[in-house]
Amino acid sequence: MSNVNVLEELKLVLKPDLPERRMVCAEETDTSKADIILSFYMWYVFNKTDSPVCMVGIRDTYGHYQNVGLKFHYNLLLMTNKKRFTFIESVMTVGRLVECAQNLLEQHPVGNVYMIVDDISALLFLGEKLEEIIGFLMFTKRHQRLYLVFGCWKHKFDETAKRLTSAASHLADIRVSLAPLVTGFSNSATGTMRITSNESIYQIEDVSYLYKLFDNGLTLSLNSKTVR
Repeated sequence: MSNVNVLEELKLVLKPDLPERRMVCAEETDTSKADIILSFYMWYVFNKTDSPVCMVGIRDTYGHYQNVGLKFHYNLLLMTNKKRFTFIESVMTVGRLVECAQNLLEQHPVGNVYMIVDDISALLFLGEKLEEIIGFLMFTKRHQRLYLVFGCWKHKFDETAKRLTSAASHLADIRVSLAPLVTGFSNSATGTMRITSNESIYQIEDVSYLYKLFDNGLTLSLNSKTVR
């Protein structure tokens, strides 16, 4: 299965074109990383929309996402030249994060805009307060044109990080939870990907995948699908 086919499959489940799915939380557990989900959303925006993207790289670099992007069939350098992509580094405060969002909205006064943050939990380790980070998430929900996609690390030994992940997952319209295999290493799978959408309190949809990362791409295998 090619990367494009995998991304199209994810698109059917994540439904990023729905206006009620404006906030996406990519939840990381242990050694799992959210960069594949953040990269999926950039693939979607660049290939399926005309919207701009502002990425805040608190953890990984521009070069890292450029390399992933080439595997996912988009080129960040080309998008930058077309003024559809901006990469911002050295964001160490919630206030600076809010400023980035405001600038994005001001620079593009019409249409939807996308802000991608890798990752928001890193602000905790930079000394920012939990309440301030949650305040930023509430700020984004008040702006209907702003779509926010962010990674959030669920550190099992850090109570504040766990509280942030819990709050972020609750506020998000859709959560993608990535975790390593419980049984350990496998040649056929890197970990599990559980996608949970909260359409309403009465309609919560879960889809679980096993995913495998290769040097040149990604594969998925459907593990289960339940609607409850």
